[in-house]
Amino acid sequence: MSSSSGIQATTTAPASVNSPTSGQAYYTVSVLLIAYIFSIMDRQILTLLVGPIQQSLHVNDSWMGALHGFTFAAFYSLVGLPIARLIDSGNRRLVITVGIGLWCLATAASGLATEFWHLLVARIVVAVGEAVLLPGAVSLISDLFPAEKRGRALGVFGTGASFGVGAGLLATGLVLGYFTAHPLTLPGLGLLQPWQTTLMSIGLPGLLVLLLMTGVPEPRTRKNAQGVKPMAQATVPLHEVMTYLRENRRTFGAIFVGAGCFYAAVYGSGTWVPTYLVREFGWTYAKVGALMGAIMCVCGPLGVIIASWLGEYWRNRGVTNGNLRIALIVCLLVAVVSVPLLTASSLERAIPFLVLIAILWTSLFGVGAALIVEVSPAPMRGQFMAMYTGVLNLLGNGFGPVIMGMLTDYAFKDPQAIKYSILYVSLTGCGLAILIFCSAWSSFQRTAQKALQWEAKRLLQR
Repeated sequence: MSSSSGIQATTTAPASVNSPTSGQAYYTVSVLLIAYIFSIMDRQILTLLVGPIQQSLHVNDSWMGALHGFTFAAFYSLVGLPIARLIDSGNRRLVITVGIGLWCLATAASGLATEFWHLLVARIVVAVGEAVLLPGAVSLISDLFPAEKRGRALGVFGTGASFGVGAGLLATGLVLGYFTAHPLTLPGLGLLQPWQTTLMSIGLPGLLVLLLMTGVPEPRTRKNAQGVKPMAQATVPLHEVMTYLRENRRTFGAIFVGAGCFYAAVYGSGTWVPTYLVREFGWTYAKVGALMGAIMCVCGPLGVIIASWLGEYWRNRGVTNGNLRIALIVCLLVAVVSVPLLTASSLERAIPFLVLIAILWTSLFGVGAALIVEVSPAPMRGQFMAMYTGVLNLLGNGFGPVIMGMLTDYAFKDPQAIKYSILYVSLTGCGLAILIFCSAWSSFQRTAQKALQWEAKRLLQR
């Protein structure tokens, strides 16, 4: 611990004369938190629209899984690294603002779809817009907070994902229920399907975040007392980033792929559990949305906060690989709790396990970002965060929902068997994640030390 603290001290840049205040730092976290909530709401909205879209556009579970998962994840991953290069060298506030406007408008435009391919194109644009937020926000927050407070700040930001899931389910359920009872007719568009008006109603309000972004500071536009801009302003050559990645491939590979396997279980379950509750217990999508939305709004943020607090507590007290321990514990518990949730004989018996799984599903939203920050030099964080989110989205969001849908359609050939598809993918994904995370146990701390040494060397060269 002593050597780590020493290196950390040397990497601290000279104090900035006009550096952002703590009030601006917390304002930034608050605005990015709201943006994250809208991001996840816009991403989550299709979860409760599976049935209505299938009836309207005549597509099966496999195609819906591809729309909700693989298509979004593939394009999110494809544009992630080029966007992260802009984030690590340019004006993060501007890049994030453009991304927010893009995904909100694309979500609203999804409501105009009359063919499946229309919806597909709109979701691709949503993915491109949302690929900006996580790398940009993590990079910006990491610059605004000292190391001892960074984990907590990232944890607060991470609650946006969990609250966004709950708010998305709740809002979608309420809006869908309203427009099902009160269909909307618009001039030039005629009578809209309830799922179409729901997409428009959820997508457009997010544009209000653009106004809040005007008050977010960008530390890179300021100079310190010696007239030197922060280190992250200088673009690190891509070959240097790739060299650092190659030299620490065991650590990064384990974090990327382990998280991807875990999120295959989480994103797949999050996509199909509402449909499981509808098919198994006869509830409507609106009622399931209200139930799961309320649970996720309360329990989701709780999981992020508890996990992030415990990871930071262990890390600050010298516990080896504190955040990695959290990841292993969460993977194990998700596997354990999934069994009684998906084999419950009634909805009443399933609800307690739904509450537990809601806490666990979201627990790595803050911890995952903290893992990347620990092992990445500051000027590379946006790019490594983009790689992390790209892989976990491709494996998690890309394959989890699709595999569950394909198992139901082609292996079980029974829509009622969706619960077994969810269970098999959840157990497999969590089991693989545990093994992969364990493979980085010894290398993780070495990579964290190398990140500090890299920053210290870079600072001395300047």
